[in-house]
Amino acid sequence: MSIRDEKAQQTKIKIIEAAKELIQNNGISNVSVDDITKLAGVAKGSFYVYFKKKEDIIGEIGCMEFRYINEELNNMNNLNIKEKLNYYAKRYKDGVLELGIEISKCWLQNNLNCRCKLEYDYSAISNIINDAIKNNELKKDTNVSILTYKIISALYGLMLIWIMADGSIKLDDMDDVTKFSDILIPYLEEVENERI
Repeated sequence: MSIRDEKAQQTKIKIIEAAKELIQNNGISNVSVDDITKLAGVAKGSFYVYFKKKEDIIGEIGCMEFRYINEELNNMNNLNIKEKLNYYAKRYKDGVLELGIEISKCWLQNNLNCRCKLEYDYSAISNIINDAIKNNELKKDTNVSILTYKIISALYGLMLIWIMADGSIKLDDMDDVTKFSDILIPYLEEVENERI
């Protein structure tokens, strides 16, 4: 990466971090592009190099929290499927909490019109399930798509309930909800029965 590319990346990160701080504290409707660029210490035009409007930055803020989960999981070969899914769910929950209620609301609204987060989560979770099938942790004919969507539904449902309750439900108190053993039990039992 050239020095110019590095500076451009640093500028983008400054803008994203400034927007995140301002939106978390004030809500998106009370934050302007001028506010963001002033806090970031960059020219207003720099904002428009990366984003068309302030709402576009929400997707980038959300992605920052989730960007490395796949990478981390790919390096966790010693974990079984339950441990990997529980790790994914915990990181997901922690990411939502880090974003805060204001950004999570905006992020959810923006993602209703964009499948990129769903595609990211589908890819990550289906990879975990496919690995478990290869490792004989799940039955060979496990319907990867259905199981993946069940898990995604649990994750998204948790976030949606938290947003609808305006953050009054404590996600930290819901650790049992982010454990996926109940969803996996039928698939695991089938594998155990095949081994007997």
